[in-house]
Amino acid sequence: MPRYAISFVTAKPSLVHRLVEMDSRDAALRAFFNEHASLEGYTNDAEGFAYFLEDFNNPEEPMGSILEV
Repeated sequence: MPRYAISFVTAKPSLVHRLVEMDSRDAALRAFFNEHASLEGYTNDAEGFAYFLEDFNNPEEPMGSILEV
């Protein structure tokens, strides 16, 4: 099963970094979100995940990164 290193810069600012083992990149991001949503101020639902992905993948200043390791 693939492993993904995921990093996310919070608004505080601080850095959250985890290794996640999941079947796909999308599943790894969802697991990371589920674990850290409340810490970052997102609601733990589909709308919160959509906002998280917008911040994570922001083309001008992305707040996150993901690498398969």
